[in-house]
Amino acid sequence: MEHELNGKVALVTGGGRGIGRAIALKLAQSGADVAINFLEREDSAQEVVSWIKGLGRRAIAVRADVSTEAGVEKLFQEFSSEFPRLDIVVNNAGPFIVRPVLETTSEEWDLMLRGNLLSAAWVTQKATELMIRSENGGTILFIGAPNAERVGSQHVACAYSIAKTGVVILAQTLARELGSQHIRVNVINPGFIENDSMTPRMRQWMPSEVPLGEIGTPADIANAAVYLCSDTASYVTGAVLNVHGGLWI
Repeated sequence: MEHELNGKVALVTGGGRGIGRAIALKLAQSGADVAINFLEREDSAQEVVSWIKGLGRRAIAVRADVSTEAGVEKLFQEFSSEFPRLDIVVNNAGPFIVRPVLETTSEEWDLMLRGNLLSAAWVTQKATELMIRSENGGTILFIGAPNAERVGSQHVACAYSIAKTGVVILAQTLARELGSQHIRVNVINPGFIENDSMTPRMRQWMPSEVPLGEIGTPADIANAAVYLCSDTASYVTGAVLNVHGGLWI
């Protein structure tokens, strides 16, 4: 898979850290040039760019708030000034809060819906314009949430879960709408994935909930992302791939 994406150009939102960072690096290791979007932690974003360039690939980092239409416009203006085409877009950016429904403020609802669902829709609209114009097709990947394809009660993260369930519906609708343009659209739902915000208590109880008995890593999601973005998955669209170690099966 080292050169499976040679000649491709990818855009990863939220690509400066965590899952987005791992995906950006794996795409580059597989041969793609990569643009990453970030909002905070410019040092981390530029570090990713340096690593990608060290692999001999082209890379840029664009600071833009994709939860606003103006931010998405800025992102694509800077992207288009550097790259003549777009083959892969990974919608990874998105905030997360844990809050009971009755305690969730209107500002938090707005943050969850804009940051997770509307941002993905706006980025995808701009991306598909470039893909259709090039007539080369493309791949769109959404990063969902644990169990996002199954609508159910999520009493501690309702706003977030509703937004991510909307992402699955958006992706599967787009898969049908864009198939004739040779654009594939898929979703990865991560399970419990290692990150800086995990507390010692979380690290203690989470593995016991997972049939495979361990917390996943960003690399686990990145490996799945490269598969779905590559020609190996050329007949896969509208799929929801759960990368969760068997969580909630």
